[in-house]
Order: sequence, then structure tokens, then C-alpha cells
Amino acid sequence: MDRTRQGTRLALALAAGVLGSGCERQEDEVTTQSPSADDREVRSALLRDLVASRERAPDPEALKGPDEQGRMGQGGSGRPEPTGRVSGRVEWVGDNELLIRDTGGQERDVEVTPDSLLRLNGNPVGLASMREGDSVEVTYDDGPGGWVARQVDVVVPQAPKLPTEREVREREHDEPSARP
Repeated sequence: MDRTRQGTRLALALAAGVLGSGCERQEDEVTTQSPSADDREVRSALLRDLVASRERAPDPEALKGPDEQGRMGQGGSGRPEPTGRVSGRVEWVGDNELLIRDTGGQERDVEVTPDSLLRLNGNPVGLASMREGDSVEVTYDDGPGGWVARQVDVVVPQAPKLPTEREVREREHDEPSARP
């Protein structure tokens, strides 16, 4: 038994020696340069993904408002009034923001968050449905970086419906003739 233990110890020592000799330690150069913008962006994205992977999803019941949880509300949303309103035209649509030229000609940058309600002709839509030149009415709150949209209403005029031949004939038949 002593020989097997000695053989095992010898094999472990040999393996450690082989592994140790194969690994060379390299000293990193110490630089005083700050990381580039690309390096910082990659590091930031990596950390953001790491943190997001460790976050727990919120309880869906906790996200529901009082009315959806079965309790009766007081008639209000429970949120304070928006900071302001602005009307104008969409000048530019970004990934999470809109650039709006108000009726006075001034450009306004408005952040769009997942809490922002976006509607096109009264129907809920995504930000990708917004187009340059669309007429908008925005209610917003003040945020840390500027205006944050609470609600964005886009009204796109509908093309007039052209009557069919049948509708024209029926209308002419129903209307009294103005001929002498």
C-alpha cells in the first residue's frame, strides 16, 4: 500500500511540475492611457448584460394597477398631471426618442420610454409607426435628461373614401333633378 501511495504522490508531483513549467507568467505593461470609447462601450454592454441576467423579473400582479387587481379606483389614474403639452410635427424618429418641431417653430427632443403611450389615430402603436411630418400632440413629464413622453397622439388624415359607381347612381336616383 505504501508503494501505491508513493506512486500516486509521484504522479501528482510530476503532473504539477509539467503544468507549472508550461505556464509562463507574463507581466502586463502598465499604461497610463485611459481606455478608448469602444473599450468603455464594450465593457458597459458586458456589465449591463451581466446585471440584466441576474435581475429577477417583477411579479406580473405587482405591475397591475388597482383597477386591474380587482379593487375599485377613485376615478383617477393616481399619477400627477403631466408637466406640459406640446403640439407640432415629427421631424425625426430615433430608437427611443422623437424630435418635434412645435407650432412656434422650436425643435423639442422628447424621450420615449416603455411607459409612454403611443397612439396613431386612436390605436396603440409602437415608435416605428411614427413618420417624419406626422402631426403630433405630446403630453410629457420632466425627466433627468429632459422631456419624457407620457402620451403621444399622432393624427394622420384618412384619404377620403371615393364612392363606387353604384353609390353614385343611387345618389343621383334619390336626389331630385335640378334640370328645367
